[in-house]
Parts: sequence; C-alpha cells; structure tokens
Amino acid sequence: MNLFKTSLLAATMLTTGFVYVNAQTADEIMDKHEKAIGGLDNWNKIKTLKASGSMSQQGMEIAIVQTIESGKGLRMDINAMGMSGFQIVTTNDGWSYMPFMGSAKVDTMKPEMVKGQQKQLDLKSHQLLDYKTNGSKLEYVGKDTINNSACYKVKITDKEGNESTNFIDCSTYYLMRTETKVKHDDEETEVAVVYGNYKKMDEGVVMAMSIIPQGQEITWKTIEINKPIDKNTFKPIIEKTEAKEIKK
Repeated sequence: MNLFKTSLLAATMLTTGFVYVNAQTADEIMDKHEKAIGGLDNWNKIKTLKASGSMSQQGMEIAIVQTIESGKGLRMDINAMGMSGFQIVTTNDGWSYMPFMGSAKVDTMKPEMVKGQQKQLDLKSHQLLDYKTNGSKLEYVGKDTINNSACYKVKITDKEGNESTNFIDCSTYYLMRTETKVKHDDEETEVAVVYGNYKKMDEGVVMAMSIIPQGQEITWKTIEINKPIDKNTFKPIIEKTEAKEIKK
C-alpha cells in the first residue's frame, strides 16, 4: 500500500512537472516571438495603421484598404466590380455596406459579429502580444510543419474560453498560421489564417504583407503607421454626389 502511495505521488509530481515545463516553454516561445516582431515598446507606440493592397478571390482581384485606430475603430474599404463598399467596427457598433453583393443600404452588424471583430481594435492582440495582461492561458502542444518550415504549436485560451492554435516558426519566431474556433449562430467552425512575406517597418515593427484567410489571399502593398485619420473614417457614410451619413 505504501509502495502504491509512493508511486502515485511520484506520478503526480511528474505530471505536474511536465505541465510546468510546457507552460514555461510556451512563454519562452512567445517572448521570442515578441522580440522577433519588434518588441512590445515599439508596438505600444502604434496608434493608427493604414494598409492598402488587394484581395484575390475566385480569380478576381479586389482593391482593399484597412484603417485602424487603436482602441477606437476599424474600417475596411472594398472596391469590386466598379462599386465601393465598406465594413466598420467601433467600440459600440458595426456596419456593413456591400453594393456588389446586392445590398443597397447600410446594414447593422449582429452583436456577435461586432464583438468578434472588436478584438482587432487592439493591434497588439492581433500580434499575440497581450496574452499576459488579458487573462489568457498558454499551452505548448508540440510541433508541426507549415510551408516546409518547422513550427512550434502554442494553444492560447482567452478568459472567455475561446481557443486558438498558433504556429510559430522555429527559426524566425514569426507567426505562420492560426487556427481559431469561432462560434456563429450557435455553430462552431474553425477559421485558419496563414501569414507570410514579413517586412520590417521604419517604426521597428515587423508585419506580414501576405495573409491568407480561408482560401482568400490578401497582399498588402503599403502600410502607413501613425498617420492622421479623418474624423469621418468610422462613420457609415455612403460616398455619392452628396455624402449622406446613415442615421444610427
């Protein structure tokens, strides 16, 4: 009996030690990732970001511009088939205007969609830099290969229970892929995003110029940091002969 208790205690200690080593390894990986993309201090200095480029979808090239003011608003302008549309998310609301998809008016986004996109208002969150302060838990879950590059797999679970598996390049420590479980209309799906073509900006941060979400490919041609943003950027205004703001 004593032998059994001793064996059980040893097994418990080994298991606890294994979890501890994994947690430490995950922290070390994410610390190196933080340094690789420019460090937290440089990211904290970014207040606005404007990325211009294109999205390839089903053989069609679509011009897009993404504008973010940290903690305030996100806007995606889309130009397709000779028509211009947009998506806007703020700390309180969200709107979508997609005339090329048959919508003739500005639609109000569903609360769950707004909540999901509001995470992008924190630029550090998108770069996995805020997990230590927002109550997220880390777990090292092994290795894998993405585009012929060996990667560490780190699972991050936020305080609301949302999980994402992040693939960090073993050599560069850049983020190569994320797999996130997303709930929509009471259904859970997994959304995968692949990152590549990293570029160091004059501000000292490193950003992916190529992003592939669910088969689409986004290529950023230019990224402007800390440039002034027009006060109407995050208002649902349709640009016509006379700009008219949509009543909330």
